[in-house]
Amino acid sequence: MSSARVPTTLRRHDEALARFGGFATSYVDAMWVGDPLADAFVADLAALGHGRGMRMLRRACQSGIEAVPDAPDSLRALFAQLDADPPWLDRTTITHDSRYVARYTRQAGIVLGAASLVSGYANSAASRPLEMTGRYVENAGARTVEVASWLQAVNEPDGLDRFSPGFELTVRVRVIHALVRADLRRRPDWDESAWGVPICQAYLAYTLVEFALIPVRSMRQVGAPYLPHEEAASYARWRYLGHLLGIDEALLPRGAAEQERLESIYLLTRPPVDDYCRALVASINTDFLVPEIEQLVPSPLHRWAPTVVQAMERLFLGDEIADELAIPRTRLVAVVRRLGPALGLGNALLDRAVFTLPWRARRGRRYQEQQDARLRRDWGVQHDLVDASPGGGRPHPARGDVDGQVGSGPG
Repeated sequence: MSSARVPTTLRRHDEALARFGGFATSYVDAMWVGDPLADAFVADLAALGHGRGMRMLRRACQSGIEAVPDAPDSLRALFAQLDADPPWLDRTTITHDSRYVARYTRQAGIVLGAASLVSGYANSAASRPLEMTGRYVENAGARTVEVASWLQAVNEPDGLDRFSPGFELTVRVRVIHALVRADLRRRPDWDESAWGVPICQAYLAYTLVEFALIPVRSMRQVGAPYLPHEEAASYARWRYLGHLLGIDEALLPRGAAEQERLESIYLLTRPPVDDYCRALVASINTDFLVPEIEQLVPSPLHRWAPTVVQAMERLFLGDEIADELAIPRTRLVAVVRRLGPALGLGNALLDRAVFTLPWRARRGRRYQEQQDARLRRDWGVQHDLVDASPGGGRPHPARGDVDGQVGSGPG
C-alpha cells in the first residue's frame, strides 16, 4: 500500500512524508487497518452470542485454547498469535529490572492522568470512539479506575506471564477495541474518510508512547526518575504488550528512539483538537485529578489543587497543546519545573542506597492497594474492565448491549 488515502482531518501530511519517508507511508496506511485477528473473532460473536463468545475468550486466557473444544477458527487463530512468544521477548529481564519501580507509585498515578491520558485527548479522531460510546465524560473516574486496574496488573512482577491476570486483561482490552471498532463502523455517524478506521493501528501504536515514553519523561520532570535499566525494561514491557494488543510489527517500537519517532509523527499530523477533546480534559481534571491532588495535600491547600493540575499538564504537554485543550495558563508551571530537578536529585541520591529500594517498593505497593480500594469505593467500581461492568447505564458494545447485539445468537 501507499499513502494514496489520507484521512481528511490529518494535518501536514506532505511534511510528514518529507521528514519520515517510508515510515510516514506505513503510519498513514495504518489508519485504514484495525486488528484482523480480533476483528474476525468479534464478527463471529453474532453467531456465537456475545456472552458465550466472551466466556470462551476468558477460558482460553485462563486455561489455554485447548480448554475450549468448540472454539471457532477465529478464536484459535487469535490465540495462535498470542501464544507464540516473539523471539525478542525476555520476560525474566523485564521482571528483574522493574521490580522496584513501585517506589514511585504516588507520582506515577498523577502522571497517568495528567500526562499519559491527557496527551491522547489532543487528537479529535483518536478521541472520537470515547465520545461516541459515551464512556468518559459521563464517568471519568470509573474509566480511569479501569485503565489503572489493567496497568497495575501488567506491571506486577508476573504480569506478563501467559496465565497471569495481566495477560487476560490485555487480551480483553484488545477484544474490547475490536467490539468498539465493529460497532462504530456500522454507525452512519462514523466518518471514516475523515478519521480512518476506529481505533486504527496508527493510533493504537501511539498508546505505547502514552504508557512508556511519556511516563518515563514525565517522571523525570516531577523528580521521580527511574534508573536506566528500569527505563529499558519499561520499553521492553510495552513492546510485548503492543504485540499482545495486536499492533503490527512495522509500527511496534523497539525502544526509546522508535517511540520518539512515533510521537513526533503523531504530534505533527494529529487532527485538530475539538470541543469534545476539551470536555475530556475538563472531565478528568474535575472528577479525578483534582480530587487526587487533594488527597496528597493538607485541606487548607485544597483550593490550589486545580492550579497544580493545570501546571503539571502544561509542563507535561507543552504550551501549544495545553492552549488547544483550553488548560489555563498559570505561573505555577515555573515552580513545578524548578521543583522537579531538586526532588529528582534527592531521589537519585536515595536510589544509590540500594538497600532502600525493596522497602520503598513495598511501601509503594501498599499505597497502591489502598488507593485502588479507595477509588473503587468512591466511584462504586467493582469490575475490572468495561466488558464486565454492570448494565443499566448507557449501552456499550463491550457488554453486548448495543442496539442489535443484545441476545444475538445462542447465549
